[in-house]
Amino acid sequence: MSKKNRRTLPEDDAPEGAAEWLTTYSDMVTLLLTFFVLLFSMATVDKQKFQEVAYSLKSAFMNISRGEIFYNNRGEDIISILDDNLPDISEEQNSTNNNDNNKAGSGDSDQISEFKEQVERLISEMDLGEYVQIIDNKTSLILRINSVILFDLGKADIKESGKDTIRKIAELMKQLNSEIIVQGHTDNLPIKTSLYPTNWELSTKRATNVVLFLINECSLDPTRLTATGNGEYRPVAPNDTEENRQKNRRIDIVISKYK
Repeated sequence: MSKKNRRTLPEDDAPEGAAEWLTTYSDMVTLLLTFFVLLFSMATVDKQKFQEVAYSLKSAFMNISRGEIFYNNRGEDIISILDDNLPDISEEQNSTNNNDNNKAGSGDSDQISEFKEQVERLISEMDLGEYVQIIDNKTSLILRINSVILFDLGKADIKESGKDTIRKIAELMKQLNSEIIVQGHTDNLPIKTSLYPTNWELSTKRATNVVLFLINECSLDPTRLTATGNGEYRPVAPNDTEENRQKNRRIDIVISKYK
C-alpha cells in the first residue's frame, strides 16, 4: 500500500483501546477506596458505646444491678475491662459491707457473751461442770458435751437425762441468730454393727439425732442448724486410756459469732 492511501489520524484523537483500561483502572481504585473506608469504619471504636457494652458484661458476670453487688460471686478474679475513670462499685460496696459487718459483729458479740454467762449459770445449777465445757475462741463458742450423759456406748439414741440437758440449753439458744453446727465425735475403738459399720456412721447419727431433737422438741429454726459426723479423727485427747477415750466421745455444739 502506498503512503498516499494511508489515513492520518489527528494528533489529539486517542487510540481506540485507551478507554477500556482506564475504565478497569478506575473501577479497581474505587473498590480499593471502598475497601479501606470499610476497614477504617470497623477500626473506629465509639468509646461511649464500648463503655456501655463493657459495663453490661461486668454487670452480668459480677451480678451488679443498680449499683449493688451480691456476694455469691465477688468477682475477685475477673479482670476489669472498664476505664479507670468509671466508679469502682465493688470497692464502695465492700466498704459499706465492712461497716455493716462491724456493727452486726458488735451486736452478735454482746449476744454471745450474754448467752455464755447464762450457760455457765445453767451448768452450775445442774451440776454439769464435769460433763459440759464452754470453749470460747475467736470465731465461735463451743458447748462440749460428754457423750456419757447423752448416749449409751455404741448407740445413738439420746438418753432421757441427756434430753433434759439439751432442752434447757436449747431454750437459751433460741435468743441467738447465729449458725449452729452440731458435731459428733467418737474414740478410736472400732465399731462394726448393722446400724453403724464404722465410727463415721455412729458420730453422724448422734449429731443428727441431736439436731432433730432441737428442731422437733425444742422448736429451733432448722435453717440455722447443721449436723456433721467426724468419727475418731478430731480427738481432744490421746486415745491411750479409757478416761481420754471418754473425753473424745462427745457432741460439740459450735455457735458462730457471726451471722
